[in-house]
Amino acid sequence: MNFLKNNWFIIGIFAALAAGFLFSDAGVFLNTGSYFSTSLVVLLFIITGLKLPVNSIKYGLKDVRVHIYIQLFIFIFVPLYFFLTSMLFESSFSPQIIVGIYALAVLPCTISSCIVFTQSAGGNVVATMFNAALANIAGVFVSPLLLSLLLRTSAEVMPAAELLATFRKLALIMLLPIGAGQVLRRWISGFVDSRKRELGVVSNIFILLILYFAFSASAAKPSFVQNLKSMALPYVYLALSFIVLNAIATGGAVLLRFRREDRITVTFTAPKKTLAMGVPLLTTYFASDAELLGAALLPLIFYHPWQLLVSGIIQERVRKRSMELEVEN
Repeated sequence: MNFLKNNWFIIGIFAALAAGFLFSDAGVFLNTGSYFSTSLVVLLFIITGLKLPVNSIKYGLKDVRVHIYIQLFIFIFVPLYFFLTSMLFESSFSPQIIVGIYALAVLPCTISSCIVFTQSAGGNVVATMFNAALANIAGVFVSPLLLSLLLRTSAEVMPAAELLATFRKLALIMLLPIGAGQVLRRWISGFVDSRKRELGVVSNIFILLILYFAFSASAAKPSFVQNLKSMALPYVYLALSFIVLNAIATGGAVLLRFRREDRITVTFTAPKKTLAMGVPLLTTYFASDAELLGAALLPLIFYHPWQLLVSGIIQERVRKRSMELEVEN
C-alpha cells in the first residue's frame, strides 16, 4: 500500500499511456479541438506560477560560479550532449524519437525533487532553489527556442510562419498563466505555501490527463505504435545518458573546486529534466501533429522515473557520507 501511495504518479504515467490505447475514442471525444487539454495546460501553469519560489532568486545571488555552471549545463551542455550522441543512433532511432530526445534535452530541471534530494543529502538548498526557479523561468523562453534550433537539423523542422504562431501560442498559454500565478501569490502566498502538497497532487493529475489526451490522439497512428515497440534501445541510451551526465556534472564541480554542499547541489540539479513543464510545453509545441507529439513524449516519460530512481540511490550514499563527515568533525 505504501508503494502505491509513494509512487502513484509514476504508475499513473504508464496508466495514462495504457488508457490512451484502451480508451482512445473517449479521449479524442473529450478533447475535441484540444480545448480540454489547453485548459489543463493553462491551469497547470497558473499553479506553477503560484508555487514558483521567485523570491529565492533574490537571496541566492552570492554563489555566482555555481549558478553559471548549473545554468550552462542545463541549457548548453545537456542539449549539446544529446544532439551529438544521438547522431550515433540515427539509423536505429526513428526521426520522431530523435525529436523527443531533443525535446527532453532542452527542458529545465525539476523543482520539488531537486530541492528534496539536495536537502536530504546535505547540499546547498538555497542554491538549488535559486537555480530551479531561474531555470524554470528561463525555460519558458529558452526551451522552445533551443528546440526550434535543434529541429532545424532534422526532418521535423517547422515552417517559419507555423513556428511564429507556436511561439505566440506558448506565450499565451505559458507566460500569461505563470505571470497570473505570481500576481496571485502576492495575496495568497501563505495559503499556497501551506498547501504545496495538495497543489502538487492537483498538478500531477492535470499532467496525467494531458498525457492521456496526447496518447489517445496518437494511439491510432501506425508510426506511434511502431515507435513504442522500438523504444528498448532508446531507453537504454537514455538510462546510460543520465548516469553519464550525472558523472560529468559532478566531476566538473570537483574540478572547479566547488564546496561539498555546492557539488551536491550540482549533482541533484544540473542533469535533471522536468516532466511538469515538459508535458504541457510539448503538448503546445506539437499541437498540430498528434502523431509526432505522442512519440516525442516517450523519452520524457521514461527519463523522469529513471532520474528519480538513480537520484534516490545517489542521495542515500551522499547522505551517509555527510553523516560520517559530521561524526569525524
